[in-house]
Amino acid sequence: MRQFATLAAMAALAITFAVPAFAETAAIGNGIMLTDHSLRSSKLIGASVYNDQGQSIGTVIDVLVKNAAAEPTAILSVGDYVGGGTKLVAVPLSHVNLDGAKPMMTGATKQMLASMPIYLFQPNQHSGG
Repeated sequence: MRQFATLAAMAALAITFAVPAFAETAAIGNGIMLTDHSLRSSKLIGASVYNDQGQSIGTVIDVLVKNAAAEPTAILSVGDYVGGGTKLVAVPLSHVNLDGAKPMMTGATKQMLASMPIYLFQPNQHSGG
């Protein structure tokens, strides 16, 4: 019986110490940002980005992380552009506010993003031998 009580006490302690760790990783707001301010890129990709007037100004199609200490880049689709197809632009991820209920770029407009240079994905020239 004493072994059971010891085992039960140890299990209770383990659960007590584990609960804060689970709470730290619970998603907040839109599920993109976690309580420890980690970014869930899987939730960010495909998300609409809004300006401070609540207008959708683009969609995140990818997040690029360099192999060095550099800021990640958000690749946004800003809709159709002259010549057909979807125009992609690159913005520093810090320009996209992720703390609220939805990704926002304060002061940005769809026209501002559409006037940015086109982002083209470059193939990795070092792969494949």
